[in-house]
Amino acid sequence: MNNLIKRILSIFFLIPVFIFPLYEGGVFFNFLIFFIFAISFYEILKLQLLNSKLIITSILFIFLYSFYNIRNQDYGLEIIFLLTFITWCSDTGGYISGKLFGGRKINFISPNKTISGFFGSIILVQLNLFYIQYFEINLFPKLYYNILFLFFCTLIVVLGDLLFSYFKRLNKIKDYSNFMPGHGGILDRLDGYILLIIVFNIIYYIK
Repeated sequence: MNNLIKRILSIFFLIPVFIFPLYEGGVFFNFLIFFIFAISFYEILKLQLLNSKLIITSILFIFLYSFYNIRNQDYGLEIIFLLTFITWCSDTGGYISGKLFGGRKINFISPNKTISGFFGSIILVQLNLFYIQYFEINLFPKLYYNILFLFFCTLIVVLGDLLFSYFKRLNKIKDYSNFMPGHGGILDRLDGYILLIIVFNIIYYIK
């Protein structure tokens, strides 16, 4: 079974497992947070370098706090879904565009990143304008502000991906674990999402 098929099958299983507790909130959401913490902490313990363990553990705690805080705000459900869809669109756009068009690699950032993949991420994330419009998420009063916001979010997701990839290179590993076939571990799957949630929480909810 090739890697693409594994990724697709994993997604069909993971989406409802992730979406249901997000939607329901309460004890289901709390269990999701505990589940993410438990698997992520296991992956962190497997790392070789102590500094990497300490830094990623700190990032994990900040993420879980931010995740919980956003979900429990007014319109928190709509916001958390928006950030989730932004991350999925960024990852999917980058993966599909990079595979279809290939092209020049951005070697100074990552040997697996291509310019076509980067633009694919930017374009697909802009589809979330329809989500913002439909649910009337009034983060900004004008359309072009929302376009810039989604572009900024794409950059944050990509930076999160690169940050966690950097720690993998430091520890000489390909994936944080093999928990999700085709995707690696929880930290491999949530890398860009983690940074996006943290940055959004800092900008909008930390007074």
